[in-house]
Amino acid sequence: MIPRIHAAAGVIGFLCILTFWTSTVGSELFGTHETITAVKHSVLWGMWLLLPCMAAAGATGFKLLGSRTDALALAKKRRMMVIGPNGVLVLMPCAFYLASLAAKGQFTATFYAVQAIELVAGLLNLTLMGLNIRDGLRLTGRIAPAIVSGSLPAAGASASIAPSENGPLLVSGLERLLSADGVALATRPTLALCRCGTSKNKPFCDGSHNTSGFTSALSPDRTPDAVTEYRGAQITVLFNRLVCSASEKCAKNLPEVFRKGEKPWIAPDRADTQRIIEVVRQCPSGALRYVVAGRIGSQPQRAPAIRIARDGPYEVEGGVGLSAVAWCEGASQDRFALCRCGQSKNKPFCDGSHHAAGFRG
Repeated sequence: MIPRIHAAAGVIGFLCILTFWTSTVGSELFGTHETITAVKHSVLWGMWLLLPCMAAAGATGFKLLGSRTDALALAKKRRMMVIGPNGVLVLMPCAFYLASLAAKGQFTATFYAVQAIELVAGLLNLTLMGLNIRDGLRLTGRIAPAIVSGSLPAAGASASIAPSENGPLLVSGLERLLSADGVALATRPTLALCRCGTSKNKPFCDGSHNTSGFTSALSPDRTPDAVTEYRGAQITVLFNRLVCSASEKCAKNLPEVFRKGEKPWIAPDRADTQRIIEVVRQCPSGALRYVVAGRIGSQPQRAPAIRIARDGPYEVEGGVGLSAVAWCEGASQDRFALCRCGQSKNKPFCDGSHHAAGFRG
């Protein structure tokens, strides 16, 4: 409810000031003194709508942003600290004073000097409010966000993912978005996918991250970034626990090799090499790789796609570009899993935390 109140109050306030400003300019350029007087009194009546909207927009805005310190949130806070005082200390006194002079027919140099101040102050608030509306849309993922610094998607990638700071995953150019049942979902040129775990419109973002306290920062107590080797006579299996999404597909498809709860949990000599390769290639997070004859095995070519795992992460494949991330040791850039529950300690990647969190969606 608070995000809707904030959005409605902000837009109505912006439109009120825009109407006041354009009406003032129009009456000054093309109207008579009677027209100017009518506009000035209409502006005063309009204050009864503008003031509550501005108060509501400011109060709800600070509540939504809370203690957030990301760039977009800080920019919005700084603008709100200017918009409010500018409205109360400049625009309101100017409006009352100009209406008083107009009622007396005193269209003197003083009138036009104050009018100029009001127009400049009004244009300042319009600009700042417009920027806040834009950044509000960015924070909710409705338009392209400010991207955290880092590398760009791989050249030539047909689709790309940009994690927004403390916000959704912005996906561009994706043609295949699949449900857990393999059903193709409708796509657009840009999609905002929820990664805080609280959207009521999963998998899409609805702005809930603004009130849920979601942070995209890495946790200092995350699993160490390291690759473990499990050597066999014909094949060596490599595993990085940090990027494992705990789908358990390996243990389900080849339990004699991937032995859940046992040590070592991978026994490469207990199955045919080709069968192990097939299972490793099915790992949705890219946490598993294999080495045969001294060479790391390759992944088969796949079409770019994102599959939404049931109660789990986004499973990405086909070389979809991922910007602004630090890739873990040995991590696959062709196939990886991105956190959807908001609980991973290794965001944007899934680390299997959705199981302990009881995530559903």
